[in-house]
Amino acid sequence: MRKQSKYNIWIENVLYNSFSDYAISFLNGEIQDIKNLIENPDDYESDNPELVQKFQELGYIINSDFDELEYILFQNRKETFQNKHYHLTINPTLQCNYKCWYCCVEEQETKYEQKRMNDETIQKIKNHILFMVEHEKIRSLFIDWFGGEPLMYFYEVIYPISKFAIEICSKNNITFTSHATTNAYYVDDKMISYFQEIKLTSFQIPIDGNEKKHNLVKNIDKIGHYKQILASINKIIERVSNSQIILRINYDMQTLQNATDIIQDVKTENRNKIFVDFQRVWQVALTKDEHGNNELLIRIKKEFEKTGFNTFYFAYSKKNRFKCCYADSYYHRVINYDGKIYKCSARDYADDLCIGFFNEDGSIEINKTIISKMFSDTTFKNEKCLNCIKLPLCFGPCIQKYYESKIGKTTFFCLHDSAEISFENYVKSKITKK
Repeated sequence: MRKQSKYNIWIENVLYNSFSDYAISFLNGEIQDIKNLIENPDDYESDNPELVQKFQELGYIINSDFDELEYILFQNRKETFQNKHYHLTINPTLQCNYKCWYCCVEEQETKYEQKRMNDETIQKIKNHILFMVEHEKIRSLFIDWFGGEPLMYFYEVIYPISKFAIEICSKNNITFTSHATTNAYYVDDKMISYFQEIKLTSFQIPIDGNEKKHNLVKNIDKIGHYKQILASINKIIERVSNSQIILRINYDMQTLQNATDIIQDVKTENRNKIFVDFQRVWQVALTKDEHGNNELLIRIKKEFEKTGFNTFYFAYSKKNRFKCCYADSYYHRVINYDGKIYKCSARDYADDLCIGFFNEDGSIEINKTIISKMFSDTTFKNEKCLNCIKLPLCFGPCIQKYYESKIGKTTFFCLHDSAEISFENYVKSKITKK
């Protein structure tokens, strides 16, 4: 016995399933027949077994006794606690060489000292890595360098921790990878030569528009470094094997007007290793028409795709790990430069959000009050999310927002409400691309 999936969605002549993320376009004269088939699959089994089987493979039809929502809830719990691929975010400092007007650290008035992580904390992190490998038996280690500007202290913090982690992971036959979110100001030929050695091959680098716009936002004493940053991007791709760059375009409407100027500054042969991530500056109001679209954003996004770039948009990205965010995993922590441990890197690092401290043996003394509130249930266990046919695309709020809503610090809001590309456009674009 079979039935149709609860996550089937018709967008005009396109049948989309948010659980499998498949979309098929049909001729207008076929639509009613297809609707009849997926609504009553057993009636068509004898005459069209291959067709029914194909629709089941694509997720449009499921076994009658299979509950997709229960499966999502189960997989979420499983991925949250059993996925022991350890994601460790480390802030070498909260200092930055730039003073971007939209910086979340400055906007939230985060209190921090103008210094790097000290050697004592570096040693505690090394002890922690050893503990997680030998006692927690993690399956892999991924270090995510953040800040502040992490490369400001590349040689003092990033290099020694990475070398230690590589050695420990190698001895225990564990995969080690790393990533840095950086404005790339400090990147030079010498530093690039070390990237390969410490397996730092993945980067997120923000660009604030074309040269004129970027240099207005990111500058030192009114001197911008757009050309220097783009040159470094090209060099990283050419000199670091298997490198991948997320080019994050922080945009407002003025940024988008001339954003395509960036294209010419990236070598043609390097573009397929770059994912362009369009992120509206969070202090800027939404811009979308009656159909829910920012047409300028859509046009710019397509221009990048036409010229060889991969593109990404936050609102509609199929998440294969059944969680909203990587931080939703129990095996993710943020180590601040002062040694305090947090769950999320997009907050103000206040003491009331600190989830723990290092013990001498490298383990973590966990704040049970906070952690129990965070992990007592799935983050999307609310009526709106559980009844949403787009749930498999987002899995509700992240764990930090879920926790803050539980303690009354924030209120729940749907991620898709802040999107400037409509769901309908996303579905139709899948057909166009394929």
